[in-house]
Amino acid sequence: MFPDRDTFLRLSGKGKVVPVYREILADLETPVSAYLKVMETPSFLLESVEGGEKWGRYSFIGTSVGKVIRARGNRVELLESGELKESREYEDPIDALKEQISLYRPVHVEGLPGFFGGLVGYVGYEMVRYFERVPDRDKPAPGLYDMFFMIPDVLLIFDNLRHTLK
Repeated sequence: MFPDRDTFLRLSGKGKVVPVYREILADLETPVSAYLKVMETPSFLLESVEGGEKWGRYSFIGTSVGKVIRARGNRVELLESGELKESREYEDPIDALKEQISLYRPVHVEGLPGFFGGLVGYVGYEMVRYFERVPDRDKPAPGLYDMFFMIPDVLLIFDNLRHTLK
C-alpha cells in the first residue's frame, strides 16, 4: 500500500486529497471487462491515447462517484453521493466548476500517472455562449445537460504497458 502512514500524514499537509493505492497484476483483465464488473451510474471508462497512437498506455475507470456538477442553462446542480445538495443560478456555470476545483487540491504521489482523479465530464455545445457571442438555438438538445462533470471517489488505473492495475 502506498503511501505508508507516515508519508500519508506528511503529504496531507500539502493538499486536500492524498491518493492511496496498491498495485496488482492485471494480465487477465482488460479495462472493458473490469468496467463491466464495477460500473454503476454515473461512472466512466476513459482511455488515454496521445497523438496518432492506436493504443494508450493508461485506461481509467471512475466509480463510487462522490460529486456531480451538472447544468442546464444557468441552473447548476451539485449532487453528493447521489443526493441533490445545491441548486442555484450562475451567471456563468463554469464558475461552479471553478468553485469545486478550488475545494479539490490533490497531492501527487509517486507511482501514479499525471491524471489520478478529479473532474471528468463534458461541456455541451450550448455552453459556447459563455465563451463567445452566438445566437441561441431554437431547440435545446432534449434530456441532455449542457455541462456534466463528476468526481469519483474510486479510480482504477490500468497501465496497459505493464499490465498492472492501481
